[in-house]
This record gives sequence, structure tokens and C-alpha cells, in this order.
Amino acid sequence: MKDNTLPPVVKVNSPALASVMGATLATKRSSAEYIKGEDPNKLVIVPYANPFRLYELAKDYEKFKSLFADMGVDCYIINTGFFLDKKVTPQVTLGLIEDIVLERAQFVAFGPFSDLQYLPIAGFEPDFKDQAYLQNVKARLLDRLAYVSELDDFNRLPEEALQALKKVTEEI
Repeated sequence: MKDNTLPPVVKVNSPALASVMGATLATKRSSAEYIKGEDPNKLVIVPYANPFRLYELAKDYEKFKSLFADMGVDCYIINTGFFLDKKVTPQVTLGLIEDIVLERAQFVAFGPFSDLQYLPIAGFEPDFKDQAYLQNVKARLLDRLAYVSELDDFNRLPEEALQALKKVTEEI
């Protein structure tokens, strides 16, 4: 995911929130996906990073939620872009993946959010006392909420997905 309000890795502890975050995956278009007149650096939402899906989005939502709720899979959001204005390097990404796999990662609360934790990494610490930072995080979450709220019938997600996003936006 490429969301500069998120540190290099965030752990999501709610199955509904984990699945809806996948449904609202923020990324940048590749050069092959370039759309004339669109800013190539603009973040776009590509549900579950699958631009080729030909079936209802709710099917993916339910399957992913089942991974987290029924099969004990943990959900991690790995930011491979920038945290604020600092590039998340491949070395940082590989190091945090290694720490997770080897069970060395010590996650802590992600500010005011009850269902989110992050892995403290030197140089990538969020400042939860900075109201501007918190408002930027909230703005990105509200972008996701707006996206889910505006989905057409074919792509509509269950109400619990909308509620999971509402809950996290209201915790700021």
C-alpha cells in the first residue's frame, strides 16, 4: 500500500477492518495503467490490488474476512511508498517482514485506534501529539469511507465494512 500517513507496517486486529482496508487498497497506477490527463502520482483505490476482478466485490471481502476471523491469519498493511516525506526503503521493508516472520516484531498501539498497531522503526515513528498528522490520517480514512459509501450495487460491501471504517475515523 502507498499511503504516506501510515508507518512502514500496521497490524489490523479487526477482521472486518482488515478486509475493508484490503478493499480500499491505496496505490499508484503503473505506467501501463496511465490514464491521459490523470496525475500519475495520484493515489487510487484498487480493491485487493486486483484490477481485473469480474465478480462482486463482496465476495472478496467475505473471503478475506474469513481468513482473519476463521483461520487465524494476521493482517499487516505494509507501506512500500513513503511515510510522510521519508522513503520506506526495500531494506526497511525486508527487515520488518523478517521480524514478523521470525516473531521478533513488537507491535504497539497506533495512537488512538483500538484495532490498529504499528511496529516502531527508527526514523518512522508517528507523532500522535501532532494534530496535523492525525487529521491527515483521518482524511485518508475518510477517503476510504467515501469510496465504500459510493460503491454501486455490483460492488457494494456489507454494512459491517462501512461501520468498521466509521469506527476507526471516529477514534480521532
